[in-house]
Amino acid sequence: MQFPEKLHARLRSLWVSRRARWLRGEGDWPLALPLKQPTERQAMDQWPVFDHWLRSWHTEAAGQVTWEVTRWRQVGDQSLPTCWSFDSPSSVAATLGESPRWQRAKRRFVRLAQWPMDEHAAERWSEQLSRDFDVLADWEEGAFEQLVRVVEWLWRHPRSGLYPRQLPIAGIDSKWVERRSGLVGAWVAALHGSQRREFYQASGLRAYPDRLRMRILDPALRAYWRGCSDIEAPVADFMQLEGFYPECVIMVENLATGMAVQDLPGTIVFMRRGYAVEALAQLPWLKEVPLLLYWGDIDTHGFAILNRLRSYVPRVRSLMMDDAAVLESFADLVGEEPRQAGAEDLPLLSVQERRLYQCLRGIGDSPVMQGRRLEQERIAWDFAWLRITSARSDSNSLALGAASENI
Repeated sequence: MQFPEKLHARLRSLWVSRRARWLRGEGDWPLALPLKQPTERQAMDQWPVFDHWLRSWHTEAAGQVTWEVTRWRQVGDQSLPTCWSFDSPSSVAATLGESPRWQRAKRRFVRLAQWPMDEHAAERWSEQLSRDFDVLADWEEGAFEQLVRVVEWLWRHPRSGLYPRQLPIAGIDSKWVERRSGLVGAWVAALHGSQRREFYQASGLRAYPDRLRMRILDPALRAYWRGCSDIEAPVADFMQLEGFYPECVIMVENLATGMAVQDLPGTIVFMRRGYAVEALAQLPWLKEVPLLLYWGDIDTHGFAILNRLRSYVPRVRSLMMDDAAVLESFADLVGEEPRQAGAEDLPLLSVQERRLYQCLRGIGDSPVMQGRRLEQERIAWDFAWLRITSARSDSNSLALGAASENI
C-alpha cells in the first residue's frame, strides 16, 4: 500500500529530473502516478493499516486522486484510490512547496529565452537555461541582474579582447567574473550556439598570460639577467630568450621546494606548475639543454604529471621517483593520497617508475603501498640535496666521457 508520503518522495524525484523540460514547455500532462491497490486478502490481514491508508488518501488535498469501486467478496464494494495526478508543473510545485521557486524560475526563463537569435542558438540557449534551474530559481534579484548584464554584454561583444577588469559594466569586477566564470562561459557559449564552454574562448575576453617562475642557481647565468635570481614572467617572454644557455633545468612541483634549491653550476629551476607543464614545452631553447630533471611528489598524481611532461619533453629524467627505497627511508612521514590519479597505466614512465606507480595504485606485489604518498617537502633536505647534486654530477661525468671519446 502506497501512502501519500511515499508518492511525495517519488514526485520530488520526478520534479528534480523533469523540471528543466517542464520549463521549456515539454512533458505530457496530466502527470499520473498510478497507485497499486491491495488485494482483499492483504486488506483483511492488515485492516488497521488498510483503513489508515484509505483515510490518508481521502484527506490528501494536493493534485487529483482518482477513485474506482472494486467489488470484494467478503467485505463488499470498496472505493479505492487508483491514481494521483497533476495537471501542470505549477500543481506539482505547489504540492512540493516549490511554488515560489518555480514561479521565479519560469518568469526568468521566459524573459531570457526571448532574446533574439537564430534557431540553432535559441535551442541551445533554452536547454542551457533550463539546466541551470537552481540559478533561475534561487539567485537573489540583484545578483541575478548582474549575471544577466554580464552575459548579455559578452554575447553582444563576442570579440572584445578586454581583460575582465576592463568590462564596462557597473558593479562588476574581475573577482566577480572569476568566481562565476563557469556559469558565464556556459551561458555565453549557448547564446552563440557553440560547444565551447571554456570561459575565455566563449566570452571573447583576454586571458591573463600564463606565467613561469624561474630561479637561476648559477651566478654566471644570473649575469644574463643583470644579477636577478628569481624571475616570474609570461611564458611568451621566456620563449624569446636568446643567448641564455643553462646546462641543467630542474622542474619541481611546488614553490617551497623550488625556493630551497641551492646554487648549482649551469642550473635553473622552474617551480609551481603542477599539471600545467605544457608551458615548459613551448620554450624553444629547452630542447638544447643537456639535462632535464623533474622532481614531484611520490604519489599517483606526481607520476601522472611526469608522464604528461614526457609527452612534451621526452628526455626528462625523474628525481627520487623511481626508487621504492625512498619511500621506505621516510616511512614515518608517508601519508594517504585522498584521491588518486585515474589512469591504470602511464606508458611514458620508466620500468622502475611504472612499478612504483602500480604499487601506489595497489597493482603488483606491494598492496601495502596502495593509496600512500610521500610529499617532496617531507624528504629530508640533506637526503634530497645529495640526490640532486649526484644527478647533476653524473650528467657532467657523462658529458666529459663523451667529449673525451671524440678527442
